[in-house]
Amino acid sequence: SVTSSTHFVSPAVYGLAVAGAEFTWPLVALLAAFFLWGIASHAFGAVQDVVPDREAGIASIATAFGAAATVRLALAFWMAAGLLMLATEWPGPLAGLLVLPYLWAAWPYRSVTDAASGDSNRGWRHFILINYAVGFAVTLLMIWWALVR
Repeated sequence: SVTSSTHFVSPAVYGLAVAGAEFTWPLVALLAAFFLWGIASHAFGAVQDVVPDREAGIASIATAFGAAATVRLALAFWMAAGLLMLATEWPGPLAGLLVLPYLWAAWPYRSVTDAASGDSNRGWRHFILINYAVGFAVTLLMIWWALVR
């Protein structure tokens, strides 16, 4: 999950560095939130595959920690990401609210057993739809941020 999130966040860090951005606390908080959000997303996605991954000998965060613990980690990382967004420049703190749909989608699986981990696919399907809506909302917030700056 850390590796997966690094694939998403490192291009942003690189682009900011090339553009000469000043890495202020609000920007670092935003990047850290993005990183935690990515970890949570990857981890939750891995839960549905615990049984087949173990049978195939594939290691993942979910096969290592188990389904329920991985869902709880994902919930914690999404919550931490939302809290970190409070340290960003306005209207960035509003993005902290965008974790709520993800928490809603994952919450029912916080106690899922490894044997029933495939049931979390229902939450994953919600996750995919949520990503479209949240991506749109983040885009609007970024436009708003550019306009108020």
